[in-house]
Order: sequence, then structure tokens, then C-alpha cells
Amino acid sequence: MKTNEEAIWGIIKNIFSYVKYLTLSKEEKTEVNISLVKEKYWFQELVITQPSVLKLIEGDKEIRQYFSSRKRVRNLLRDKKERQRFKGLLKGKLN
Repeated sequence: MKTNEEAIWGIIKNIFSYVKYLTLSKEEKTEVNISLVKEKYWFQELVITQPSVLKLIEGDKEIRQYFSSRKRVRNLLRDKKERQRFKGLLKGKLN
């Protein structure tokens, strides 16, 4: 269990991270969002089965637009249905 000091420090750290995120350019925000998704296990498994996904994400305008939205990326990270929809979008682009 966290102490009050640890909890407060965590909140302060999150606030500074968010402020730093707000000051990034749109392209930098997109790169940060892509890196958040790349860390997830389900995405790593997807890349192992379909290595061309990374090139598609780097080059496709529609998918980069998807990653420019912080709200969409947060939903992608926590919602199974959104992940399935995203995988369907990738599969449609690959075929």
C-alpha cells in the first residue's frame, strides 16, 4: 500500500507528464501515442504474426490520424472492442 507521500509524488509526476505532453507538436504526440501502443503485449504479438504492420502504421495517413487522438489511443489501450476494431482496420489496410 502506498503512503501519502508516494501517492502525492505519483500525482505530481503524472501532472508534469501531462503538461509535457501538451507542449509537444502534433507529430511528436503521434509518436508518443504509437510508442504507448507498441509496449502492449497484444500489439507485440500482432507484430510477430504480421511484421508489415509497423510499416503500415508509419506510412498510412489514416492510421497516423487515428494515433494523433489521445482519446482514441486511451480507448485502444483499455477497451477490447476498440482493439478488435483497430485490428480490423489494420487487416483491411494490409489486404
